[in-house]
Amino acid sequence: MVGNVGDQEKLNDAWFRQSDVRTDGRPPRTLNLNGRSLGGHFAQPTTRYRLLTKRETPIRLIEVPSRRPLTVSRSLSHRLNVLALALIALIVVTGGAVRLTGSGLGCSDWPECSVGHLTPALQLHGLVEFGNRMVTVVLVIAVAAAFLGTIWRVGRRRDLVYLSAGLVVGVLAQAVLGGIVVYTKLNPYLVMVHFFATMLLLVNAIVLVHRDHLDYSPGSGRLLVPRPLLQLFYGVLTLLALVIAAGTATTGAGPHAGESNGQQVAKRIPVALRDMAELHSSLALLLIGLVVGLVIGLHMGDVPERVRRAGRIFLITLVAQAAVGYTQYFTHLPPCWSRSTCSA
Repeated sequence: MVGNVGDQEKLNDAWFRQSDVRTDGRPPRTLNLNGRSLGGHFAQPTTRYRLLTKRETPIRLIEVPSRRPLTVSRSLSHRLNVLALALIALIVVTGGAVRLTGSGLGCSDWPECSVGHLTPALQLHGLVEFGNRMVTVVLVIAVAAAFLGTIWRVGRRRDLVYLSAGLVVGVLAQAVLGGIVVYTKLNPYLVMVHFFATMLLLVNAIVLVHRDHLDYSPGSGRLLVPRPLLQLFYGVLTLLALVIAAGTATTGAGPHAGESNGQQVAKRIPVALRDMAELHSSLALLLIGLVVGLVIGLHMGDVPERVRRAGRIFLITLVAQAAVGYTQYFTHLPPCWSRSTCSA
């Protein structure tokens, strides 16, 4: 128990006097046998066992308190998740700024801005692109903190750990994909994948923040809307994904944002812009029609007001987005508009 076997035998053979035990019941600093010290094995015992001398005098061992596990409060974990969500939304905005200013090739290398230079020169396009990359660096730290927060969260939940892990994997994958986009000189198909993956990352963060402050234990939930309306909502989500995909394809078929500023012009999707715009607008109008039906159904059924309000906000957002799209098309894609950013 204390020291090695040889020391234990020496201890069993030792003859202690009553004065060998300190007044507080603790063992002596060193134990002696025939005038020889038994060493420091007995200076700080680390077990709960008691040693008995040949006079049956108990020697109380010092109990070392166990180490408390590291924990994070639920409120702190929630704030970390909200921070990750805010930074993901910010990187969508900075990505839109890169598109609007034609700064996608402002940094021609990755992870450096240019060959042999980590930071850009003092010119607009390089600063805009490099600023977007710096937001990514901060985002990596934020999602890592959110992931650790869900692991050490008081009352750890598996669903939150999986969602926060998805943020870490998604952000790292997005960073690598962004580098590939730069190396391929803004290949429009990879740009589409890059944007669509960012939307999935944003949805992941929203779901994480939403579930973090609600009880999702088995049997705790209840259906707030009639099942037919729930199925209609799933259809709306599917169509929304198609509209976003068609919108990114329309952007890829349109003129490059940096074209008028003398920047290197990226390759475009070999499809007529008019055809892609008509397909995109047709899907968008169908989506708005389904959402109108969904909102009417929510107001006619026995549904909580907060769900009805969410439906109205969704409908207003889609109508505003459609107005931006038509304005953008009929004014021949002015650089002050960005449908991709508005879609986010």
